[in-house]
Amino acid sequence: MKTNRLLLLLTVIMFGITTNAQEQQNGIESIFSESFRNGTPVQITNNRDKGFSIKFINAKDVADSPIGSGTASYTTEDIWYMVGNAEAFKLYNHTSGKKYALKLEGTESGAAATMAKAEEATLLTLTAKEDGSYTISPKVNPSMSFNMFGGAGRDIKLYSSEDAGGCWNFKVIDMSKPLKLKYNAQLEGGYDTNNKIGYIAITIDGNTSNTLLDKNTLPRETTCYLPLDATFSIATGLECHGWKMDINGGKSMTDHTLPAKGMEVAINISVDTDNRYQYLYYSPDEKGIPYRIPAIVSTANGYVFAINDYRPCGNDIGFGEVDLVMRHSTEAGKEWDGHSWTAPVTIADGMGKEATETWLTGFGDPAIVADREHNEILVMSVCGNRVCWHGNYGAGTAENPENPNRMARLRIKFNEETQQWETTQPQEVTYDIYPLFKDQNGKAHVGSMFIGAGRMAQSSMIKVGDYYRIYCAVWAVETGSYRHHNYVLYSDDFGETWNLLGELGNDFNDSPAPYGNEPKCEELPDGSVLLSSRKGYGRYYNVFHYSNFEKAEGKWDGAVSTDVAGNLKFGSNDTNGEILRVGNILFQSVPTGNSRSNVAVYYRPLSDDPATYTPTELSNKWTKIEVSDRGSAYSSMCILPDGETIGLFYEEEPGGYSMVYVPINIKESINATTYTQGIKHCPECEDSK
Repeated sequence: MKTNRLLLLLTVIMFGITTNAQEQQNGIESIFSESFRNGTPVQITNNRDKGFSIKFINAKDVADSPIGSGTASYTTEDIWYMVGNAEAFKLYNHTSGKKYALKLEGTESGAAATMAKAEEATLLTLTAKEDGSYTISPKVNPSMSFNMFGGAGRDIKLYSSEDAGGCWNFKVIDMSKPLKLKYNAQLEGGYDTNNKIGYIAITIDGNTSNTLLDKNTLPRETTCYLPLDATFSIATGLECHGWKMDINGGKSMTDHTLPAKGMEVAINISVDTDNRYQYLYYSPDEKGIPYRIPAIVSTANGYVFAINDYRPCGNDIGFGEVDLVMRHSTEAGKEWDGHSWTAPVTIADGMGKEATETWLTGFGDPAIVADREHNEILVMSVCGNRVCWHGNYGAGTAENPENPNRMARLRIKFNEETQQWETTQPQEVTYDIYPLFKDQNGKAHVGSMFIGAGRMAQSSMIKVGDYYRIYCAVWAVETGSYRHHNYVLYSDDFGETWNLLGELGNDFNDSPAPYGNEPKCEELPDGSVLLSSRKGYGRYYNVFHYSNFEKAEGKWDGAVSTDVAGNLKFGSNDTNGEILRVGNILFQSVPTGNSRSNVAVYYRPLSDDPATYTPTELSNKWTKIEVSDRGSAYSSMCILPDGETIGLFYEEEPGGYSMVYVPINIKESINATTYTQGIKHCPECEDSK
C-alpha cells in the first residue's frame, strides 16, 4: 500500500499540478476523491492542441448529451471531478452535478462520450506517457483513449492511445477566486447578417484560449475559475466585421494574478456603424460544415446573386458530398445595409455516397454569369466523385475506368408572372466539353478539368445569335501527367454549346497558360480577351486578339508572369482571384500575403489604344486597394446595379473560411479623374451582331 501511495504521489507531480504541502502529503486525494461532493476540480486540456479542453455540452436533457472538445473557457462546463483512483475512476462534470457522469458508447475506436446516470458511467483509467501527459481510456481497453475525433473542437470519441491527439494534461482549479467577465454590449443597429462579434483571448500560464462571441448567445457575464496561483492575460483577438470591442477600456490586460476575492473585468462591445462588410455565411456552420468558393453576379433587372460551396464532406469534389448554395438581394441592389439578402437555398444538392450516378455525388466551384439582356443566370459546376488531379479522360482502363472531373450546368431564371427566381435541376454536360480537347488523331490533351470558379465574362459587343458571347477559363491536367495548364472556352448560345477559343495546339506548351492554375477571363475594350491565371507572387496574363469576331478566329499573344513583366506582384500565395473591367478601369482581386491573407483589389486604367492590350503592358501600372487585414483567400467581383460600385464576395477568417461581402465604391476608392464608364466599341464588332 505504501508503494502504491508513493507511485500515485509521483503521478500527481508528473501532472505538473501546483499543490500545497497538505495536498502533497495526501497524495492521490488531491486529484481523486471518493465522491463528487469531496472532489478536487480539474481542467483537462489536450496536450497537442493546448487551447482545447474536454467540455460538457450543456443541454436541457443531461442524459445522453454529448461530451466535446472546445476552446478552454475555464467555466464550469470544462471543470471535472475524478471519483475513484488512477486505475479505475468515473468522470463527473461541475455543471451536470453528482447524478451524472461520463459514459462511453463502446470500447472500440469511434465510440462517443456522453453523459449518463452516474450508476451507468464507464470506469476509466489513466496511462502515463513519456512527455508527462496521460491517456484517458476505458478500463477494459487501455489501447483506446479520449480523442478530439475529427479534429480540434469536435466530439470526444475513442481512438488509438498512440495518437498525439489522445493525450491530456490536468490542472487543479481554484474555485475560491472567481474571474468574472462582464459584457457591456450595445447590440442594436448592426447588420442582420453579422452575428459573430469576435474573439476574446484568455492566456493562462502561457497557454492561450480563444472564445468566439456571438450576439445571439452572449451572456451578461461569464464566471471563470483559474488554476491555482495562475497568471493570466485577457485581450481582444480577431474582431469580426461590424463590431468594436475593448477590455476595461483598452485592448488588453496582461500578467495579472487574482486577488483573494477574485476580479471583475468589463468587456465592452458596440456596433461599428462605419463598417460595410457583411457575413453571408459563417464557416464552419453549427454542424461543423465549411463553406468555400465564392461567385457573385448582378442581373439585368438589378438583383445580386452570391453562390458558393457548402461542403458536408469537408473538402473538394472527389471527397464526398458538396452542394451549391445561393443567396440574393431582394432590394434590386438599392439597399446595402445587411437587411436585403434572402435566406440561403440549395440549388445543387450532392448526394454523396447515396448517389445513383457518379456525377450526382457532389457539385462545387460555381462559375456563373448573368446575361446582360435576359433575366437569366448560367451556373457551370464541377461535379462527381473524382479528385481533380486524378481524372483520366481518354485514358481509362479496365482496372481504372475513365472518370474525369465531371461538369454540370444549371440555370436560374426570373419568372415575370410570379416575380420569383426559379432554378432548373443540374444537367451533366461532361461529354459536351471534353471532346473539344481531342486532336485530329483522337488524342486527348486533357485528362481532367474544371472551370475557374467565380464570375464568367460576357462580351459587351460580340453577339452572334440571341445572346452576347460568354467566356470561361478552365484549369486542366495534361493527359498522362500531373502538369496543369489553362484554356479558354466561349459560347454564343449562353452555355448550351461550347467551343475552344484559339487553337488546341500539339502539346502542353501550346496552351494559353502552361502551368497556369485556377483561371478567369475578361473582355477588353476592343473585344479581345484577357486570361488571368493563378500563380505565386503574381498572375499569368495572356491576351487573345481576334482576326474575325463572328468565327472566333485569332491568336494568343503568349503568357507572361505579371510579377516579372510588371508591378502586379505580391506574396508567395498561389490563390484564386478575379479579373473585372468596369468602363476603362481594370480590376484584379487576389490575396497579397505570403500565406492566404490580405485580400486586396488592384486597379489600373486602360488606354483607348488596342496596341497597349498586351500581357506585358497589362502587367504594369497597378495600384492596390486594401480590403482584408487577416487570413483570406478566394474572391469574386461584379459591378453592382448602380454602375459605380463593385460587389466583392470573398473568403476570410473567422473559420476556414467565412463568406464575406463588401461593396467598394469606385470613385471613392480610386482617382475619379481616371474613371469613365463609357466603353469604346470597335467598328468590326458592330458587323458581328
